Amino acid sequence: MEDRELVQKLLAKDPEAERFFFLTYRDRLCKACHYILGYNDPEAEDVAQEAFMAAFKKLSEFEFRSSLFHWLFRICMNLCYDRIRKRQRQIVHLEEELEGLAGSSSVAHEFKKEEDEEKHRLMQIVEAQRELLGDPCRGLLRLRDEEDKSYAVIAKTLKIPIGTVMSRLSRCKEALKQLVMGALREGTHA
Repeated sequence: MEDRELVQKLLAKDPEAERFFFLTYRDRLCKACHYILGYNDPEAEDVAQEAFMAAFKKLSEFEFRSSLFHWLFRICMNLCYDRIRKRQRQIVHLEEELEGLAGSSSVAHEFKKEEDEEKHRLMQIVEAQRELLGDPCRGLLRLRDEEDKSYAVIAKTLKIPIGTVMSRLSRCKEALKQLVMGALREGTHA
């Protein structure tokens, strides 16, 4: 299928075109992500999925100055480099915190205890907010996050196209994020 024809069908929300688009480029993008992020990186597949989601959002802006794959590949590489930069910032931040705590093991123990309590509190908030989501979102998030199912397995289980799984999952994660952020804001003002 030619790029122009594929883009037209994707913009028309053709499920077969979405499936073709995903299956045609998924493996190549995953390989590229593994190359950049590391062979065993658990986030490589997620970054590739994010690239597809970003491409679907920006598809109407595609100008055919390059091949569709090259455009998708550039999106994917930018997401990989963003992920690496984010990790580097986290490492620097953690190193600074550790340097400050290195003087006292009791301080380190207290920090760990507080960190565990904070994680537990945040997980309780996330779980409480997840319950506010509708059944479709809760089920989709359970399949992806708790059962660690791939997008393809979820699509097969729910009998819907992979592109639909990706877009629904994105909307559900965004809805959950907004609920959690709202709960955290309410908690800080209380």
